[in-house]
Amino acid sequence: MSPLTFEELVSYFFYAQAEAERPYERIDFVRLVQDLGLENANALRHTIVQQLAGGRRLQVIQAELAA
Repeated sequence: MSPLTFEELVSYFFYAQAEAERPYERIDFVRLVQDLGLENANALRHTIVQQLAGGRRLQVIQAELAA
């Protein structure tokens, strides 16, 4: 999985939210990626994708990350 650009990462995290709720705006993810740094944000995305591929539900992953 190749690393995403800053803009692609922001879009990835924004669209990964539950569509019905979308409690966070794009600017929230801009700040997140800036705070984490591009490399760490890409690593987080990779971890999320792996967990989803392994059958974990997005809501569980989101809850763990929020804790």
